[in-house]
Amino acid sequence: MFFCCPGLPSPGRRWYKPSHGQSPVKGWAFLPTFFFGRPPGQERNSVNHVTDELPFENDTAAAISGALAAHGLELWHIGWKRGRSRGVLTLTIDKPAGVTLDDCERASHLAGEILDARDPSDVPYSLEVESPGLDRPLHSPAHCERFAGRRVTVQLKTKVDGAGRLKGVLESVAGEALTILDEDQRRRYTVQFGDVKLARLVPEL
Repeated sequence: MFFCCPGLPSPGRRWYKPSHGQSPVKGWAFLPTFFFGRPPGQERNSVNHVTDELPFENDTAAAISGALAAHGLELWHIGWKRGRSRGVLTLTIDKPAGVTLDDCERASHLAGEILDARDPSDVPYSLEVESPGLDRPLHSPAHCERFAGRRVTVQLKTKVDGAGRLKGVLESVAGEALTILDEDQRRRYTVQFGDVKLARLVPEL
């Protein structure tokens, strides 16, 4: 079964589509959204929006990205979680005007066709499509550079000068180095992206 969910910082909506011979079921539910990040120490894929160990090759991710781009959608992130009986593949998509339910449905169809044709995994899985949300996670230095000047929260794998969590303006990005003006400590920290466990935008209300 495919899921489609616009990601919001509050509970969002999911669209259900049958697949693989299931009887038609379509409905709405109010459920929290999520994403899956890169495990510590895992090397980033050459497609910088792929941050998990995926059940298919990088050219499949590139094909999905290209298909979405042809319809004005950006592939922001791909996440994969393998469960006991089935996995969950999450596509996070974006576009300048904001992601709609129709965008999620379109992305689900486009990605599903590519994945079915390439037979990426012998493990049953669900495909979920979501938007980044107002508090979008930043999965790469390129993501961080795009939002330089915005307020962020950053959780670190290990403390830097006694700080394990930073919140403040992301002042600059130079390669892998992020400079953040922390609001609590009122000082600048420069950290390497490889030392970041999770980075998110602070929503602008």
